[in-house]
Amino acid sequence: MRLEPIKKPSGIFLKIAYFVSKQQFGKVLTPMKVIYARKPQLLNFAMKIAKFEDKQNSLSTDLRIFIKYAAAAQNGCLFCTDIALAKAVKEKIGTEKFTALLDETKHDSFTEKERAVFNFIREYAETKKTSDEVFKALQKNFSETEIVEILALNAFEQFYNAMTIPLQIESDELEKLAAEK
Repeated sequence: MRLEPIKKPSGIFLKIAYFVSKQQFGKVLTPMKVIYARKPQLLNFAMKIAKFEDKQNSLSTDLRIFIKYAAAAQNGCLFCTDIALAKAVKEKIGTEKFTALLDETKHDSFTEKERAVFNFIREYAETKKTSDEVFKALQKNFSETEIVEILALNAFEQFYNAMTIPLQIESDELEKLAAEK
């Protein structure tokens, strides 16, 4: 990790955020101690993203987690894949489908919708573009509103990955903590 975690935050807002993080995940998340402790305004932004991710879109919970995990895996963000898997455990979805994304031989087990989403995320991660073929597969499987939600979830994950990867923030073992609860 490139910046030392701040274990004792200043200010009531951050102290509450640390407490909530510990209650929700079983520990204070490393990005909380490394990023948000240094720039609390970013935590406000992250909280708005979380609200959209969890409550303000029409996609199913498992598809939202699938999108977040797929984008994080494509980018190599260990913290973000870990938190996605922890959410999958917490929601009792299981983690097998998500970890199968890393095994090309298992992609046939995904639904047409999941393959359309994964192909978009993979192509975007590799080229920062989307081909007509990949976009048409999204259009075949999702409404225009759902496509915008998929794009937003991918964009938000790119945002998180762009902060955690350069700081070398790795797994907090959240999946393991979630499984123990």
